[in-house]
Amino acid sequence: MNTTVRLTERSGSTSSQRSKGFVPVVVYGAGSDSQSFTADAKTLNEILGKNPRAILKVELPDSGSKNVVIQEVQRQPLSRKLLHVDLHQIDMKAELDTKVAFHFTGDPAGVKSGGIQQVELYELDIRTLPDKLTATFEVDISGLDVGDQLLVSDLPKHEGWEVLTPEDTLIVRIAPPVAQEPADAEADEPAATEASAEQKTEE
Repeated sequence: MNTTVRLTERSGSTSSQRSKGFVPVVVYGAGSDSQSFTADAKTLNEILGKNPRAILKVELPDSGSKNVVIQEVQRQPLSRKLLHVDLHQIDMKAELDTKVAFHFTGDPAGVKSGGIQQVELYELDIRTLPDKLTATFEVDISGLDVGDQLLVSDLPKHEGWEVLTPEDTLIVRIAPPVAQEPADAEADEPAATEASAEQKTEE
């Protein structure tokens, strides 16, 4: 946790704050009432780009620093401009329920032989202490062949994590290659049509 975000009191309209490069932020949790602030949009975008599940330290006006995680992010659908961020205050000594994104490593053997990699699950639900969180969960899928699949139950154990996602949940599978129509069959169709037309003309 090496990122500190300074929050400021809201002043003026939301649109005017956004035009100045700030985004509305709400901080809640850990037995405290929700509080509304603004934060630098550029800083938050940089954090979201690197690790959206990171634990942050926020500096609150007149309240000192708090440990938080990014709980929810709202963006403008087309421009993807940051509109609003919810920050959940946490206790570093208490477990929290969160998600960690998969990072698949290795080239599956089945893909090399023509199979298609199909990802069904991108994040894992876990319960852990804040200091046990990682940016991603690296999973080696190089050994998967055509027809193979990886379930949550197949994942290696990670120290300090309680996995909340059901064990029978499919993560990724290697599907067989898509069958293609022979090129010769398509080439024969116009000839067959022409022969049929000639036969009708003779009749």
